[in-house]
Amino acid sequence: MPEAIGGYFELELRQGYSLYPHALGFNSARSALKALLSANGTLTLHLPHYICHAVPDAAQSVGAGLRRYALDPHLELTTLPTLDANEQLLYVNYFGLKDSYICNVLAPHYGERLIIDNSQGLFSPALAGIPTIYSPRKFVGVPDGGWLLNAPAGDWELPASQSSSHFDALLGRLEAAPEQHYAQFQRVETALAGAPVAAMSNSTRRVLDSLDYPSIMARRQSNLSVLAHALETHNRLDIVPTAPTAALCYPLLLSDCAHVRAIREQLLSERIFVPCYWQEVVNALHSPPMERQLATCLLPLPIDQRYDAKHMARLAERINTLLATS
Repeated sequence: MPEAIGGYFELELRQGYSLYPHALGFNSARSALKALLSANGTLTLHLPHYICHAVPDAAQSVGAGLRRYALDPHLELTTLPTLDANEQLLYVNYFGLKDSYICNVLAPHYGERLIIDNSQGLFSPALAGIPTIYSPRKFVGVPDGGWLLNAPAGDWELPASQSSSHFDALLGRLEAAPEQHYAQFQRVETALAGAPVAAMSNSTRRVLDSLDYPSIMARRQSNLSVLAHALETHNRLDIVPTAPTAALCYPLLLSDCAHVRAIREQLLSERIFVPCYWQEVVNALHSPPMERQLATCLLPLPIDQRYDAKHMARLAERINTLLATS
């Protein structure tokens, strides 16, 4: 079919650049993992207890067995398991703050048998030869999409996907309060969970290629620094590096779970939205104590590019006040 000339305009987006031009684009990070495990013939996947249920669900859907490992207080493996044939180890770059551990410990030890889940580390570069998965929708305004870098050689022809019906919540938030469109956002999340493996849609790719990534990185680095300086004396999780880092959030770990629930509810009443990572860990049969504490006592505070130092000061002031009055 010849390219159309004329007619009505599509949504106009600036011509930018791809953050990872050599990556394979998928309709979700979950699909990227499924495709990777299938291509590698992975029979068993070692992965942490502290992880979103989407990852073990994706692995099991393609026939991979699971073995779990525990984390220490720095969110690093307590022991490095030995991998048998057709086994791989997946590590989550928690909050985008574990680059040094990946580079200096895991990658030299496991090489290509390591999979890095950079769903929380969009700006953490992939290491040569290490399969790495990204989920850009956790960082920027796209409804779906995932990237896979350092995929094994093979035929990666994928069926096309369509995202035009997934943008309602994103467009709605431009014109109304986010609460009014949260149900639409959840419907897309549910749809992605059941979607077959497919290529990233052209609309999602075009939006991603239009973004000002250096500005996004700089704002996240600055906001992380502000919260780290203001709240580090309260934080039981010492993993924020001294170097500027464009992280997913500022992970504030407290000791009293009831207190955390009260703080979260108070912040919600003030329209400060703080997610939970990941409640399913609490009810899992063999979750270690450290992982249960993370699932119940962590406040992943927003630091994204929509906000500046003024917003971070407001957020830090509210946290400090709530902690002081507990």
